[in-house]
Formats: sequence, structure tokens, C-alpha cells
Amino acid sequence: MTELALTKLNAIPKVRVYGDTDPANAANRLGVISFGVEGMPHSLLAAVLNYEYGIGVRSGCFCAHVYVKCLLGVSDDDARVMEKEILSRDRSRLPGTVRISFGLYNSPEEVERLAKAVSNIAAGKIEGEYELDKERGEYYPKGYAPDFGAYFQI
Repeated sequence: MTELALTKLNAIPKVRVYGDTDPANAANRLGVISFGVEGMPHSLLAAVLNYEYGIGVRSGCFCAHVYVKCLLGVSDDDARVMEKEILSRDRSRLPGTVRISFGLYNSPEEVERLAKAVSNIAAGKIEGEYELDKERGEYYPKGYAPDFGAYFQI
């Protein structure tokens, strides 16, 4: 699965895979792949995968903030500016990547589906309009207002 995912993601223009990108070395690594799309915030990519394709991913720094900032080339000066923004309740510019993780239940068909979704997104094929919640640093479809009372009752 990891070999197939690396092969597919490496072939998509504008996609950058972080870490070991060699599909031939997949047996020597975990089934966890971090990636991003050039020019697109990680949290927007994650939101589109979620809302338009039903693909669950994580985005952000994954409790490895220093390492991810290093991977992404965030300077110390930029980090200080972002820290001030966070303190003023603005997480809109937080660095990060999108991460997929395979479980025993995943299939090659799901990797193909992921690759097609990421390819569409990288090509600018996004159906919805998304709004940024600056305080959370997350994107939601415009007008998204779930009625949680319809799902949860105490």
C-alpha cells in the first residue's frame, strides 16, 4: 500500500511528499505518508479531501512542530511572527502537511481513489467554496453549519 501510494503521489504535478519518497524502500518504513500541494494550505487540502471525497486525513504538525517547521523551511523569524499570531487567536498561517495513515482494512482501490482526489485538487478541481476559521486554522465549506442536536442528545 505504501509503495503504491508513494508511486501515485510522486507522479502528481504540484504534490510534494515529505520524508523517504522512494517506493522501492516502502518495506522499510511505516504506512504513514506526509504530503502537500504546492500553493495550497495544508488545512484546505485536508478539508477538500474530507468534504468532497470522504477521505479522512490529518493535517498540521502532528506533535512534531520543530521537525515540520524544519521540513517546510520555516525561518526563526517567521516562527516568531506565527507565535504572535497564535497568541492573538489567529492560526491561519500555521505550517503543516497532510498525513495519510494506512490500517489493516485499507485497500489498493482506496489508494487509487486518494490519488485521483489529490490529482483533481492539485489541478484546481474543487467543487465547493471554503472559508477559513482563523482562530482554529481550519477550512469549512461556505455556509457549513451542522445541526449537532440532530446527531447528539444528552
